[in-house]
Amino acid sequence: MLDEPDSEIHTMPVASLLPSDSPRLGGLCHDHAQVLAESGRELEPILVHRATGRVVDGMHRLRAAILRGARDLPVRYVEGSSADLFVHSVAANTRHGLPLTLKDRRAAVVRILASHPHWSDRAIAAVSGVSPKTVGAARRRCSSEESPHSKDGDDTSGVSEATGRVGRDGRVRPVDMSQRREKARLLLAERPQATLRDVAEEAGVSISTVHRMRRAASAHPADTGRDREAAPASSSGPVPGEGARTGPVVVACQEGPLRSVSERAEPSAETARTQPRAAVSLYRDPSIRFTDSGRALLRWLNGQSSELAMGERLLASVPPHCMRAAAEVARHYAREWERLADTLQRTERLNNNLREAR
Repeated sequence: MLDEPDSEIHTMPVASLLPSDSPRLGGLCHDHAQVLAESGRELEPILVHRATGRVVDGMHRLRAAILRGARDLPVRYVEGSSADLFVHSVAANTRHGLPLTLKDRRAAVVRILASHPHWSDRAIAAVSGVSPKTVGAARRRCSSEESPHSKDGDDTSGVSEATGRVGRDGRVRPVDMSQRREKARLLLAERPQATLRDVAEEAGVSISTVHRMRRAASAHPADTGRDREAAPASSSGPVPGEGARTGPVVVACQEGPLRSVSERAEPSAETARTQPRAAVSLYRDPSIRFTDSGRALLRWLNGQSSELAMGERLLASVPPHCMRAAAEVARHYAREWERLADTLQRTERLNNNLREAR
C-alpha cells in the first residue's frame, strides 16, 4: 500500500510551501480558513512532500497561518509518487478537517482507479470515504474508457489488475472468483484441520463459501469439488457478493422440492430453540432478508443451529470414556466461534468510531 508519513514534526517557512494537487473540485474554502485563523488554536502539523515542498494535506491551515502573519509552520514529511501523494491527500481529507463533498469523493475514486487499478474496491473505498459498491460501479464505468491519469507511469507496485487486486491488508487476491474458489479448494485439501476463517482469508472468499465447499467435500470424499462448485443449483444457495439477482432466487434443496431462498432463510421449529434472540432481528432486517449475501448468511446461521441441535442428540450416546475428548473438541469450536464474535465486535466499534469522527 502507501508509505506512512514521517512521525517526526519539522518546521518549514510558510513562504517555501507550494500548493498541492487538491481533491477539492471547488478549491480552497476561504471562510473555513478564516475560521481557523481566528480560532486562536495552535495549528496541527500539515503534510508536505519532502522532495518538492508541496502541501499534501493542510492547505486551509496554511492559509490560516498566512492570515495570522506566521512565518513558520509545523509539518510532517511524506514520500511517494504524485499518484500516491494524491491518495494521501484524499485519505487525510476524509479523516479530519473540512469534509470532502460526495462529488469530490467520487471524482477522487475515478482518479485512484486510474492510477491504482490493482487496488481492491474495498481498499479504494476505505481511502475515499465511500462504499465499495460506489467504487465497483465507477470501475465498471471506467473499464471501457482510458483515463488521462492512467499514463502517468507512477504505479510501481508490480501488481497488475489482471494478476489480482491489493486489499486493505496489503495482500494480493485474484480478481476471478473461480481462481479464488480453486485456491480455497486446494487449501481445504492440503490443510483439512484449518479453520474456515483462515482458509477464507487466505483464498479471498467468504466464510460461507468455504463452509459449503467443506460440506460438499465431506459428503463426496472422492469428488474433487470442482463439478459441485460449478453447479448452478447448490443446496446452500448463491455465494455472497457474487452477482446481483432480482426477485426470489430458487435453489434445489436436498430435503424436498424447490423453494425460494427467502422461505428457506426462516429458522425451522427444530432449530429455533438453539438460536439467540438476536437472530430474530437478523431475519426481520430488510438489508439481510432481501439481499443475496444476507440470505446466504441466514442459511449459514440456520445450518449452524441445526447442526448444534443434532450434536446434542449425538453426544447423548457418547460412551463415558470418550466424553472428555468430545468435550475438548466442543470447547475448541466454541473458542473459534468466540474469536469470530470478537472480530465482529471490534469491527462494529471501529465503524462507530469512524461515524463519530465524521
